[in-house]
Amino acid sequence: MVSKKVQNIINQTIKEIWLKNIPKDFNDGYIVNEDCLKMSLCYHLRRKLATILKENNLRIYTEKYFPNIKKKPDIIIAEMREAYTENSLYESIREEDVVALFELKFKSDSSQSTADWMKNDLRKMKVYVQNSKLQCPLYFAVIYEVECVWLHWMDGRSTKNWAADRITELDAGRIDGRMKYEVHSY
Repeated sequence: MVSKKVQNIINQTIKEIWLKNIPKDFNDGYIVNEDCLKMSLCYHLRRKLATILKENNLRIYTEKYFPNIKKKPDIIIAEMREAYTENSLYESIREEDVVALFELKFKSDSSQSTADWMKNDLRKMKVYVQNSKLQCPLYFAVIYEVECVWLHWMDGRSTKNWAADRITELDAGRIDGRMKYEVHSY
């Protein structure tokens, strides 16, 4: 497993990317949906963490299915196994190999279905915390392309209980007509 120092570097880099690089990519028209957000995050993670990834045998993967929890996170950073008995590297990646996990959302409307999708992803995050072998930080990254009253999605029950010390929300949305980017660590 990676050291606390490496984990802290990864965490700080993720927050920096959210507050500096993602707003620029969004403003420059590179992020128009969830897949574009995923590509942008992966690009900046690889670019900024290249040395850390190589030195610690870490890799960035998308849509890795974990059969034990029947979930497929949008992005993970995981330790790559040098020796494995499975048929492929993909099959060898286990929940306990993950050092960071991302669930992403990009929404452009304010309908009830959007709130329902957000709540579904929050339930997924709760499954990751309570019903898996994942012991890594979890990131819930949301770009909400409409006017918002606030940007965070977690409530007091979640942040004081199951999400405490595990989840960071990376939030973006329009406040008073301007896109605003926030980081909420619980």
